[in-house]
Amino acid sequence: MDEQTHDLITDSEILDIALKIEREGQHFYKQLAAMMQTPDIKGFLDQMAIEETNHERQFKKMIGDKTGKNYGWEDKTDLRETIKSLFQTDIFPNIDDKKNSENQFPSVEEAIDFAIEAEMISMEFYRLLGEYCEDLEAKTVLVMLEKAEVEHLNYMKILRAKYTSI
Repeated sequence: MDEQTHDLITDSEILDIALKIEREGQHFYKQLAAMMQTPDIKGFLDQMAIEETNHERQFKKMIGDKTGKNYGWEDKTDLRETIKSLFQTDIFPNIDDKKNSENQFPSVEEAIDFAIEAEMISMEFYRLLGEYCEDLEAKTVLVMLEKAEVEHLNYMKILRAKYTSI
């Protein structure tokens, strides 16, 4: 295997990373929602867990639909390093590491800040995949996911502004 081939990333690897991100997001939002006392924050986080489940289904469908076609990622030599450096770390923080001695997340503001950061990274991941994707159907799904992440991000920023002004 030559060096250039070794640096290529497969469609399956990318889709596996996407599934991992979505599963971690589901877990993160469920745990975070369980710790929140504020009803609209709790409700929003519960909804975010559902959204992550829906995103996971979309990636599973892309994996199932893949038979015999390429999405265009597999011939991009710089994509492996970009994904490795930016997206193969844990996007969603470990909630257990963030709890205080009373087993609570430190604050609503901090919880929202973690969610904002995770959504920004997810949005960038989908944007990057869409940019490199050559399959029109898959590209459309990725653009829709990126837009959904932008909407989540905007709503979280509104919640943050509401709860930091108290």
